[in-house]
Amino acid sequence: MHKFLSLDLQEIRTELLTKKFVRSSEVLGPTEEIFVTKEHGYRHIGDPVFLHVMSFEAGQPYRLKMGRKGLVCVQINIKGAYSRLVGDRTDLVSPAMIHITNSQRSVVDAEAGTKFRGLLLVCDREYLLDQYAVNVDRLPTPYRLIFTSDVGVAEVMQLPNSQSTISIADQIISCKLTEPLRSHYLRAKTIELICDIVLQINTHATQRPIRLRTSLEKSQAIETAANIYRREVSRPPTIEQLALRVGLNRNDLTNGFRDMFGTTPHYYGLMRRMERAEDLLRDGTLSISEIARRVGYEGYSSFSRAYHAHYGHAPAQSEDQPIG
Repeated sequence: MHKFLSLDLQEIRTELLTKKFVRSSEVLGPTEEIFVTKEHGYRHIGDPVFLHVMSFEAGQPYRLKMGRKGLVCVQINIKGAYSRLVGDRTDLVSPAMIHITNSQRSVVDAEAGTKFRGLLLVCDREYLLDQYAVNVDRLPTPYRLIFTSDVGVAEVMQLPNSQSTISIADQIISCKLTEPLRSHYLRAKTIELICDIVLQINTHATQRPIRLRTSLEKSQAIETAANIYRREVSRPPTIEQLALRVGLNRNDLTNGFRDMFGTTPHYYGLMRRMERAEDLLRDGTLSISEIARRVGYEGYSSFSRAYHAHYGHAPAQSEDQPIG
C-alpha cells in the first residue's frame, strides 16, 4: 500500500529564504522508512533557485502530490524511474530523458526498492527568462507555455539526458566538500547545469527517444504506456507520441506490448476505449454520440463502425435512452 505524501514547492522556497537546507521530514513528517538515505531534502542555491538531490532507495511504495505554482521544475534522473500524473496525463520519468514542467500540481508514484540517483532543479519561471534568456520564440506553443504561463500546463518538455548534463549532475550528487566550500561549489555547478539545459532548450529540435537501459526500466515504461491508454481514452496519443512520453523507440514499445499483453499498442488502446464505451452504454445516462466523444471519436458514425468491428454488433442502450 502506497504511503501518501503532499508537498508544496512554493512553501519550500519560502522556508529556504531563511535556511540553507530544509529536510523532507520537516515538511512531510517522518520519512526515514520512505527515503532510505543519509540526507533527503531541499538546498538553497539562490533566492530564485533550489535543489533536491536524489540519492536514496524507496523503502516503501509512495505517492507524492506536489504543488509548484509559478515554478519550473527540471528533473534529471541518472538511475531509477517513476510515473508522474499531471491532469489526466501520465508519463514515465526515466534516465532516458530530462523532464521540464511548470504544471501547478502533479502526482508521483514510486515503487519500493527503486534506487534513485538524480536531481530536481526548481527555478522561478521569470528568473529563467530574465537571467538565462530562454529563447521561447523557437519553441512549439505547448513548450513555450512552460516558460510563459503562470497558470501551468500539462505538457512536459523532454530533452535527451546528454552526457554533459549527466556529468554535471553527478558532480553535484557526489560533492563531499564541507561548508563554506560546499555552498559555493553547489551554486557554481547548479549555474553550470542551468546553462547546459538552457543551451539545449534554445537549440531544441524533435529527437527520437533514447533507449532505456535495463529490462526493468523497459517494463516500467510499458506499464506506464498501458496506464496512459487507460487514463486517456478521450484523447489517445499516437504511437509516436506514446513512445516519446515513456522514453522508448517505436520498435521497443511495440515489442514490449506484445510481450506483456500479447497485442500491439494500437489494439491495446482500442480495447481500453471499447471497454470504457461498453461501461458507459451499460450505465445508460449518456447518448451514444456523447459516449463516442468521451472515448475519442468525432461522432456517432465513426464510433459505431469501430464498435461494430470490435464487438460484432452496433452500440445499443436501453430503450428509454437516446441513441445519438
